[in-house]
Amino acid sequence: MSASRPRIRLSPEARRAQLLDTAKLMVIENGLQAFTMGGLAKKAGVSAPLVYNYFDGREQLLQELLIREYQRFVEETTKALQHAETFEDIVRISVTSNFDHHAPGNILPLLQSQPEIASAIRADQQRIGRRNARFLVQSAADSYQLTTGQAQLAVSMSSGASIAAAELAANAKLDRAETIELAVSYILAGIEQIAGA
Repeated sequence: MSASRPRIRLSPEARRAQLLDTAKLMVIENGLQAFTMGGLAKKAGVSAPLVYNYFDGREQLLQELLIREYQRFVEETTKALQHAETFEDIVRISVTSNFDHHAPGNILPLLQSQPEIASAIRADQQRIGRRNARFLVQSAADSYQLTTGQAQLAVSMSSGASIAAAELAANAKLDRAETIELAVSYILAGIEQIAGA
């Protein structure tokens, strides 16, 4: 006779979090295409009907996972920016945030690659993107005595360079810390050139 594990009764909030955590691991390990609700139930050690008590279906579950992970990502970045003392600190935090977003094992790019899932955060993403852009433009303008137009151009080019460096670092497995420092130096030198022009 084999001893079975005693079932642990979780609160609804804890069970929902457990299912989302398990789904996250499954998607990171096996990709979105392999993820199923039945597989989630099995991996989480619960019945399929229990999973459907919490989520109407695969798309809703993945949207909820994206919302949770995106909120965590935004909160971490916002908290870090609150402690920035210089424009260089702001640039370093922004670059690091891009690197974290594109790091291997981060579920955000996987979920955001699917339009039906990404639609769950589109409005928040646009709102937060506009807010962050205004903050970065104002910080660049104030730090380097740039016009608004110059600061917008500098921030736009800097953002593109940061994202490109983050994607390259993830794909080519470059040293993260070294690549972040190179990206920060590149961005600051570019803004200083614009300021000196």
